[in-house]
Amino acid sequence: MVDILIKSLDALWQVALVGLVLGAGLPALFALGVRSLNTGRVVTAGGPQSSGADTSTPSAAGRAGAYVCFGICILAVAFGIVVIVFGKQLFGV
Repeated sequence: MVDILIKSLDALWQVALVGLVLGAGLPALFALGVRSLNTGRVVTAGGPQSSGADTSTPSAAGRAGAYVCFGICILAVAFGIVVIVFGKQLFGV
């Protein structure tokens, strides 16, 4: 009886951890990437060929951080698709 309870609690914390990482972690990582695109922006005045509005570009560090965050999100989604499509071949169930 105690053995079943311990195994159930062990499986429960693993499912909760994966749910927390994938359910809240990936959207938070994506939001961090969007946020890093906004840090260190340099405002430049519009030139004669523009509409006269000021534009801003993200800094190189902000852009690099965004690329890393978005890349991790894309890899996680691609891994999920691979597991869904090729799960039986990978895990032999």
